Amino acid sequence: MERSPSPPTRRALEVLTLLADATEPLSVAAVADRLGLARATVTAILAELAAAGWAQRDGERRYRLGPAPAALFGAAPANGVAEALAALVARTGAGATLARVDSDGLTVLAVRHGPDRDIAGVPLGHRIPIRFPVGAAVLPWRPRAELRRWLATAADAERAAALPELVRARGVAVFGPRPEDANTVELLADLLTALGPEMLEPRLRTRTLRGLSELTARPYTAADLDSADPLPVSYLAAPVFTGSIATHEVQLGPLRPAVPRAERDAYVAATIAAAQRISTALGG
Repeated sequence: MERSPSPPTRRALEVLTLLADATEPLSVAAVADRLGLARATVTAILAELAAAGWAQRDGERRYRLGPAPAALFGAAPANGVAEALAALVARTGAGATLARVDSDGLTVLAVRHGPDRDIAGVPLGHRIPIRFPVGAAVLPWRPRAELRRWLATAADAERAAALPELVRARGVAVFGPRPEDANTVELLADLLTALGPEMLEPRLRTRTLRGLSELTARPYTAADLDSADPLPVSYLAAPVFTGSIATHEVQLGPLRPAVPRAERDAYVAATIAAAQRISTALGG
């Protein structure tokens, strides 16, 4: 064989190809044995692939192909989705995503970065377990028992309980950190953008993203949104319908420490408009 110009890249491709061809999940040892690689090398490669959604680990620590390839090739967004996200980004200056929400997870199907800041921690194909507030735009339309289980995972039960009614009434969920955490959120987001997530060691990246998520997961109430005071806004989510069923959500990520009422309203209107446009593209 000719010498590879990038052996680390070649090893990652070999692992990914093996997962794609496998008929059952594979352990680290099985992958290492089949490819003749060191187990430490395989462990590091699989950790990176799993973090990006290209591999998925089960409860027995075995790996299979993750959702990212399907998002890229097997389940490409319908015509009109890319245009709707591009218009949303152009209108607001913030990054946006489209994700599919099923009974146990959210899968990112399309990502459009903002002009000044990337969408941190949500690469194409990334899958997140359903736990409050993940899926906030879709869960209010789900069966009552499923909604109750989701709300039970919220840290602030009282504030979370008001969210489903708000989403059904206004067509959007809006989240922000506590005022005292707003500058920390902006700093973490700027650091992730400046470094690029791939520059961080996987465990540190996971901890950083988890911390950012926890700080930004506080849902606003109707009274909060109607306030004349500027508010820190992390992200917004609006439901996308396929037929009469909420199946996807559009997320907009301003990650700003102080947003005046008029600009909040503009974010809400733009996010809802993009979700409605995508609903039409998906046949909703």
